[in-house]
Amino acid sequence: MIDAASAPEAAPRETRATDWVFAAARIALGLYWLYEQHWKLPPDFGLHQPRGLMFSFQQSIQHPTLGIYKTFLQEVVVPHFHLFGWLVFLGEATIGTLLTLGLLTELGALLGTLEAVNLLLSQAGTPEGPWLYVAILVANLFVLFAGGNRVWSVDRLLSARLPRLGTRPALLGRVLEAAMWGGRRPAVQEPRR
Repeated sequence: MIDAASAPEAAPRETRATDWVFAAARIALGLYWLYEQHWKLPPDFGLHQPRGLMFSFQQSIQHPTLGIYKTFLQEVVVPHFHLFGWLVFLGEATIGTLLTLGLLTELGALLGTLEAVNLLLSQAGTPEGPWLYVAILVANLFVLFAGGNRVWSVDRLLSARLPRLGTRPALLGRVLEAAMWGGRRPAVQEPRR
């Protein structure tokens, strides 16, 4: 018997049409994250704009989804508006950059998923409603679970130098594998000769 961990690495697979579609979706999502910075740019983060970041925080306070989130916004975020402005800006710019370039794609999609959950929790009760944030969450989950080593990606270029990056299955495959085998692959029997 040969342990699957010591088995030879699989050859890189051919690029399929779905790879181009997934890459376009990833890039579009990354560009969306970057575009959404236009109304909350430093140094004031849209503080004096009628629909800037402070307006967004105030909407979340006036129409809370969760009481504890409203308290957090009132007691922590708004008094430290510029700090949180920088955190939002740097976080979302990082998400957009990673997804657009396809650099550390799974990390970008994970951060995007976490930020989308944050946005859903803060904005679901506002007049704007939850559906935009549900769509952003689903899009980030799609990129996270579909895998990022596709065409038009820095990850793909890096996979030539880091072979493990190029042969690692998508996150969904790793999650299913962990659920089925507790994170350990079963031993593979060597074919009889």
